[in-house]
Amino acid sequence: MIKVEPDGFKITKLAAGEKAPQFVVVSFDGVGWHEKWQYWKDIQTKVPFHFTGFLSGTYMLTTETKEKYQGPGHNPGAASISWNEPADLVPEINDLNDAINRGDEIGTHFNGHFCEGNDPSGNVWNTADWNNELDQFFSLVANVDANNGITDKLNIDPSEIRGGRTPCLEGHAEDLFPAYKAHNMDYDSSFTKHGISWPLKSKENKIWQIGMAEYPIHGTDHFQITMDYNFYYTQREANSEGVTEAESAQDSQQVLDTYRDMYNATFNGNRAPLILGNHFNSWNNNAYSDAIANFVLETCGKADTYCVTNRDLIDWMEAQDPAVLADLQNQDPEV
Repeated sequence: MIKVEPDGFKITKLAAGEKAPQFVVVSFDGVGWHEKWQYWKDIQTKVPFHFTGFLSGTYMLTTETKEKYQGPGHNPGAASISWNEPADLVPEINDLNDAINRGDEIGTHFNGHFCEGNDPSGNVWNTADWNNELDQFFSLVANVDANNGITDKLNIDPSEIRGGRTPCLEGHAEDLFPAYKAHNMDYDSSFTKHGISWPLKSKENKIWQIGMAEYPIHGTDHFQITMDYNFYYTQREANSEGVTEAESAQDSQQVLDTYRDMYNATFNGNRAPLILGNHFNSWNNNAYSDAIANFVLETCGKADTYCVTNRDLIDWMEAQDPAVLADLQNQDPEV
């Protein structure tokens, strides 16, 4: 044994030719909804499951303090996501601290969630803009008490925030990755890839690329980014108005069956980790929240299967002999 992670995951080295564990890495973007924090905390009491929460830094401010943030190219207090009311802030801090104490990982979802259509967005930001955004993220996390006139603090060391996912998966690696490196971060989960394969480290800046897969939706030949919003867009054009509970249940089952397809392909194939992106949401009558919850409940705890954080996955890969890891990475993707 080399290391025990904060969530209790024990890292060991593979012998040459030994089968890798099957990792399932679930993450949530934003993580600013108290009831969903409680929901996923309850799921964790039922199966061995930990996750990464990519925090939007603006949730460390409120409607009364929002002008302390200014996104690159935007006015002070502007954001594409809603601001906390003052009464919501301390519960959010407590939820984050509880998650940290349980061994879950906190990463960054940056701040203002500026996507195409609310320009300038991540697609046009340069490295200076990403550095600005990360500088502000770390400041908002560190100074949530002073910024809001409260005594509650977020109990996390900056060094524990190791990676992120950009809003709407926007941006360009050549602009973003130097900013990660400048902030002593070592992974990104924004940029997708075809099929399910082992993560690689970028040649420049040495950033692990923990991107989601594009994989066929169950029962179709349609390749889909394995994220809840993308399922929602494909199934309902991101609009569930008038959708019945029965229709939503069918949508949820299709997503669950897609997750099962992915797991069966990798468990019996290249054992590449499943990178499953989500949000705290109730879209489509909770179809996507139910799908990932049901998958977690039936999968986490299976033989040779570990539902872990991005941090755990990276530390495991870095603990392997380079030749053993290269053999894993050189396998064909599962599609």
